[in-house]
Amino acid sequence: MESLFVPLLLSGLFCSSSAVSRQYHYINVRMTWPDAQSYCRERFTDLATVDTMDDVNRLLNLVNDGFLGSVWIGLKSGTEKRWDWLNGENASQYLNWGSGMPSDDGYCVATLDGSWGDMPCDYERYFACQKDSKYYMIESAGLLTWANAQSYCRQHYTDLPIIHSSVENDQLTAAIIKGFYVWIGLYRDPWEWSDQWDLRFRYWASGQPNLRVGPDCASMATFDSGKWNQEGCNALHPFMGHAEEKRKQIVRLKLSCTGKCQLNDPSLQTAILNQITEKLKRMGLDSESKIKWTNGDGEKVFHLENNSVKSSVECKNIP
Repeated sequence: MESLFVPLLLSGLFCSSSAVSRQYHYINVRMTWPDAQSYCRERFTDLATVDTMDDVNRLLNLVNDGFLGSVWIGLKSGTEKRWDWLNGENASQYLNWGSGMPSDDGYCVATLDGSWGDMPCDYERYFACQKDSKYYMIESAGLLTWANAQSYCRQHYTDLPIIHSSVENDQLTAAIIKGFYVWIGLYRDPWEWSDQWDLRFRYWASGQPNLRVGPDCASMATFDSGKWNQEGCNALHPFMGHAEEKRKQIVRLKLSCTGKCQLNDPSLQTAILNQITEKLKRMGLDSESKIKWTNGDGEKVFHLENNSVKSSVECKNIP
């Protein structure tokens, strides 16, 4: 088979996906979260899913001028057992649970001489704070709940400790008092998007979420820069929905090959598309995306251009 320079084939290839094609809609009717979800699923795609601060600002710009209140978004407490850091990072790369931990006794994490344990967030414990790459033991504030410790750290430092490795865990252990549980910035994030989107962008207000047992839903506070708050799902608020545009995009490619090129051989074209598809999956393109070749001049996919071979591939989302 001809030797294809696949990195050249894939460079610059981009297909539209639902992650970049949301159209937000503000509904100025007060409903419960479940009723708002049903409304959006009937008329759009779902309640609003938010991935970035740009999305937060887009939502704020859609709200009617002068409205200072809360607006439902598509985030709701669930049952998934996933541990995240307060800065939004998933903790899968490094965890240092003590024996028998996590025990499912609580959603917040404290360290005891370097070993971590989960416990109810309303327990009062000592805590440490982090600023830049340094950890600081805070004794003057006394024993605080996890949420209050978080608020203290964000007011006076950066946050509760974020730990990525055994080296950082050892540095924290050396900085804190021995023999006492000390809060760190790890917690169980049970929140999930209504449309099952898996990105973990969070924009909680200070002291939020309070991690009580749900069911609870997330609202966006227009009076607090769009930050999110946890509250009971039966509260009545306006809400944000989103519709996913089903777009297609034509991407022109140039292929280089050595030897005798038979690039209009259907079996070879299928092999190339399979390579592109696998690459797109590794890039995180959603499973509903579909790609196919489009015919060019003379009903052929490829034609020669200055000793190079070029073609077009069509990338689109399908319902």
